[in-house]
Amino acid sequence: MIKTRIPVIVCGVFFVSLVNSSASYARSKPTAEDTVPRSEYEKLKQEVEALKSQVRMLMEHESWARQAVAQPEADKKQEALTKTAEQKQGEKATTARAETAAASSAPRKVSQEMGLQEGDREKEAEEAKIELDQFLRSQKVLFKKGDLQVEFSASYAQDTAEISPYKLRARTAGAGVLFRYGVIDDLELDISVPFTFQELELDTRSSLISVGDIGFTRQDGSGLGDVSGSLRWGALHEDGLVPETTLSLNVKSDSGREGRGLTPILGPSNLLVLGVDPSLGTGFWNVGGSVSLVKTIDPVVLFGSLGYNAVIERNGIDPGDQIPYSLGMGFSLNDRVSFSTALTGAAIRRSKLDGREIEGSGRDVHSLNLAVTIQVSKGLFVEPFVNFGLSEEATDLFAGINVPYRFDQQYPLPFLK
Repeated sequence: MIKTRIPVIVCGVFFVSLVNSSASYARSKPTAEDTVPRSEYEKLKQEVEALKSQVRMLMEHESWARQAVAQPEADKKQEALTKTAEQKQGEKATTARAETAAASSAPRKVSQEMGLQEGDREKEAEEAKIELDQFLRSQKVLFKKGDLQVEFSASYAQDTAEISPYKLRARTAGAGVLFRYGVIDDLELDISVPFTFQELELDTRSSLISVGDIGFTRQDGSGLGDVSGSLRWGALHEDGLVPETTLSLNVKSDSGREGRGLTPILGPSNLLVLGVDPSLGTGFWNVGGSVSLVKTIDPVVLFGSLGYNAVIERNGIDPGDQIPYSLGMGFSLNDRVSFSTALTGAAIRRSKLDGREIEGSGRDVHSLNLAVTIQVSKGLFVEPFVNFGLSEEATDLFAGINVPYRFDQQYPLPFLK
């Protein structure tokens, strides 16, 4: 209905405008009253006024009708929006109440990555730090009270020595287990148990005193090596310019079978020839200490150590005290892979026989070690390494793999609880 009245209203407005224009034009000419009778003029004027009133009434009715039609729709939209907002608010309140109830009645979620409860950020940060610093486990104390890590290792070494006119080759394969245990915070106990297989081969073909066609002399042996242990104390923690400082007390036993290496033996026709005797250990007890420093210059970690090992004399033989050292650096390639390199070695003092030094018996052993530490899963690492000898006395090649595994649980000593 409203749409059908719109053209009528428009035509009415146009007609009123036209009449007004004609009346104005008529008044502007004095001869208009002479040509149009006065009665018709007044009648026309009344019709125009009536038409104006009708147009005004239609326009007002049109405006009211539009408001009447639009208002219910606006009310409906507003009501729908209000209802939607109330529903959302109710759903949020219900969800919040459900989450609160679940949190109070059920254990907190556990992180699949670290195995830690959500919200325990401090412990999570400590765990992440330990995982990231695994390549520094020989340089600093990583474990807290009751923490336990077991490290399995397998290695192979090859060395060649020229003792004119002989050539000696040594091949050594080893396997071992190393226990790291946190006695209390900042105090760690390490125990290493190695197993060794060694084969010695002596080339005697150029020897003038060899008899017949001896060619090669070969001998091998296997068994338990020298068990060792250390007690390490984290004396200072890294803070500003102060590096992480660790003090160690080291002890090595003589549990490995002592071989004599090259030894003269009585050959055919009572001629003296050289033989070989493999060694699985040094045959001497060592007691010593060391200090290790670790300094972080992000993203690089610098580390170094210096120590002194006194060799306990036995049967009048003192093979010489040792001054071990290490100097290296490492950095994390990402949160699971770290690379480290170190220069390691020892200065060995002259040997003594019945208290008398043997001239020329001092040795310097230097080698370069490269290692990559990879975190396979939480607590489990794989660390392949290779070591190259840099001096004549050092082993030519020493390579292998370490597999440390850190237990989730803690095992504090009963008397330290």
